[in-house]
Amino acid sequence: MAVPPAEHVLDALAGPVAVLDHSGTIIAVNLAWRDFGRASSGEDVQHVGTNYLDICDRAVGVEAACAKAAATGIRSVLAGQSAFSLEYPCHSPTQKRWFQLRASRLDYDAHTYAIVAHHDITDRILVEQERQGLLAKAHRYQEQLKALSAVSTRIAATDAPEAIFHEITEQARLIIGAHWAATHTLPYALWPSDPVVVSVSDKYRGHPAPFLAQSGAGIYSHVVQLGRPLRLTEAELGAYPELQDMHFGDAASPAMPGVLAVPITGPQGGTLGVLMLLDKQNGEFTADDESILVQLAQIVSVSVESAVQTRAERESRERLWATHEHAGVGIAETNASGQFLTVNRGLLAITGYSRGELLNLSLFDLVHPDDSDTERALYDRQVAGELKTYSLEKRSIRKDGSSVWLNVSSTAVFDEQGGFRYSVRVIQDIDERKRFEQRQTLLVRELHHRVRNTLAVVQALAGATARTTTSTREFNRSFSSRIAALAKTQTLLTEDYWQTAPLREMLQCELQPFWGKQHERFRLEGPDVSLSADLAVPLSMAFHELTANAAQYGALSVRKGCVTVQWELVAAKDQRELHLTWVEQNGPPVGKPERSGFGSFLLERILPAQCQARAHLSFDPTGLQCEINVPLISHRLVPEY
Repeated sequence: MAVPPAEHVLDALAGPVAVLDHSGTIIAVNLAWRDFGRASSGEDVQHVGTNYLDICDRAVGVEAACAKAAATGIRSVLAGQSAFSLEYPCHSPTQKRWFQLRASRLDYDAHTYAIVAHHDITDRILVEQERQGLLAKAHRYQEQLKALSAVSTRIAATDAPEAIFHEITEQARLIIGAHWAATHTLPYALWPSDPVVVSVSDKYRGHPAPFLAQSGAGIYSHVVQLGRPLRLTEAELGAYPELQDMHFGDAASPAMPGVLAVPITGPQGGTLGVLMLLDKQNGEFTADDESILVQLAQIVSVSVESAVQTRAERESRERLWATHEHAGVGIAETNASGQFLTVNRGLLAITGYSRGELLNLSLFDLVHPDDSDTERALYDRQVAGELKTYSLEKRSIRKDGSSVWLNVSSTAVFDEQGGFRYSVRVIQDIDERKRFEQRQTLLVRELHHRVRNTLAVVQALAGATARTTTSTREFNRSFSSRIAALAKTQTLLTEDYWQTAPLREMLQCELQPFWGKQHERFRLEGPDVSLSADLAVPLSMAFHELTANAAQYGALSVRKGCVTVQWELVAAKDQRELHLTWVEQNGPPVGKPERSGFGSFLLERILPAQCQARAHLSFDPTGLQCEINVPLISHRLVPEY
């Protein structure tokens, strides 16, 4: 058998490949390399005879570092190293792309060569960037919750309102990421002597303090009257002239970039002040920022009220109780054995128990068995005086038996002799955040799974179409129609978080072009069924092949022809099966074809292999009939929320 020439072998490789001699001069390239060079430079150049290493050494600008690293690596291969790999960006004005350069050593006839190949890794890089973005967002949210818990723990032990307002103002700016923060308080005997507390970043640190304190007075008054949070972008703020007080127009004061302000509501419903932020460091203030600022306002409300109780002994218990009841978090007091002494409405909402039921339980009755040892060890150390405060994330069992993720901050109260009196527990429901993190992990996993499966399907379609067509034109037509059918199914899957596709809609996507007002061209009869992706993709391809065959040779090729598709769900061998029949009527006479095409191969070979399906074709003279029985998948990769 003849050995194909090396040039043909190189041209058969999918990626750009060049062969370099010991000096780095290009002595051969493949067709993909020439296309790669043409796409990059816009010129039809082969580079044969050009020294690749010199080109890399002379590179300037943003690509210089990567080019020089590539030259160094290729030289190492020519010097004896077996291989070298480098990933690098190669962006155009309209498209961002990434490639992997791989150089391999080749020793032949006492000479050393380097085989240089470039592989397009853009899809992998984009998926990784998306994953990193999701992880960064989840990490930021987790850090913000930790910061909220830490703030709550610190100010819970503070009995000075002045210190609380300064701490909450500073932390609000840092946690959300703003350049300017202020807390305006209503006049009150125990409040700070200065009613405005300001915290700024380096951006505004050079502005005079009086101007910084007076700025935002219009917003403060507006939010007090409004009684609810206010969040406006820079553009939206221009529509409220009453908020544009004189201090923002002063050159020494900050501009009016975007505002987020929430009222600090007292336990009796009155307004204690306003916590506001201006000039976010990255972008505009979001709904998540507003939620965090509302929680900070609630925390400061609880903490300041607790401080006031310390100074006003007679009203302390009543005010603390009211504050606890209106807090947006769960709060409880427990004794040395963990028995609940007091609980607030927030904890009732989190656990699902009534107040009376909780007061007959201990905190360990609610802890998930897997987290019980950790909670008990920390609590025992706190009772022993080894820990004043501790925080942890744990699972708790609700009254209905479901579990919920909580962030618990426990602070011990000791008597004058250092003996344990009780523990104050601040409990936040973080179940949504935990579910979000799990969901993102599963979605990323499903994304990788779906991409791999889709590429495998496209490859299989290309190979099968090539085997069953006799011309390039016929290949393009058949392959394009099958890719379009695959795209329709992927669209249905994507609309349901890539989980399922409705069977009826899959059939309608293929048969809808044949709908006629005067003649009923097709009928769909069966219950609503949603198919998982692993079943939907191969079945959609089968429906496409049946429809294409009917349009070319069968019932849909004549005006009065009709296709009836019926299906039902049947219990079989401890699982459900989908039984579907495809019947063509009023079409041309049907005979068994002389050779089997791709459709027959798909029904008789691919469906059984991928779906454990059973398919049978019947070439009845009155019309083609097809029966498909498919066991349904009971486990889904991505859970419902």
